[in-house]
Amino acid sequence: MMQIRTFQGGYDNNLSYLIWCDQTRVAALIDASVEVHPIWDVILEEELLLDKILITHSHRDHISYLNDILDFKPLAKLYGFHDLANQFNNEQFHGVHDYDVISVGKHLLTVLHTPGHLSDCLCFWHQNLNMIFTGDTMFVGRTGRTIGPDSNIFHLYNSVYKKLLTLKPATIVYPGHHYGFQKSISIGENIRLSNFFSCNSFEEFKIVMEKFEHGRGKKE
Repeated sequence: MMQIRTFQGGYDNNLSYLIWCDQTRVAALIDASVEVHPIWDVILEEELLLDKILITHSHRDHISYLNDILDFKPLAKLYGFHDLANQFNNEQFHGVHDYDVISVGKHLLTVLHTPGHLSDCLCFWHQNLNMIFTGDTMFVGRTGRTIGPDSNIFHLYNSVYKKLLTLKPATIVYPGHHYGFQKSISIGENIRLSNFFSCNSFEEFKIVMEKFEHGRGKKE
């Protein structure tokens, strides 16, 4: 089995995930967005090898503790969207494309490029275990926002409706922030409970997003 430990903190109820393979003890961290000492305590307690750091997107709050993690494990490999190679300028950086596969011990995660909230947004999907780590593309109850200069609401609609919502309804969503009434949710439940995920067209989705943004500030 693959084990998951969730850590909450950071800038805005951020969620980082330490995942590992029971058989090999090889681990990966999804988003370096929370203080590292509790994560490192688990790595030592479980006798894990932190092999990879997976970056869902390049917004500062999701990589704010990256250097701290690398202080503990300087040879850990970084995985993010291929366009970020110049930004990270790190020989350990591995740029990935849509539908690339990343191993965590004996487990395989499929990369899904899901632009919209940001052009470099990625999700990491474990098809066999019906789980997906969605960063800021999909939360419990809503999508990410599209208020930044690199955001695009039409791209987000396609990412959500033509990729994420085509996965099995039982697929569990592990988002990048704890914004909902619980930290994770199935895709089927998200569709049932939220009008963000039950639109019949892009025009409907745009109206839902506009109503959500009405009166809100610019904080991501």
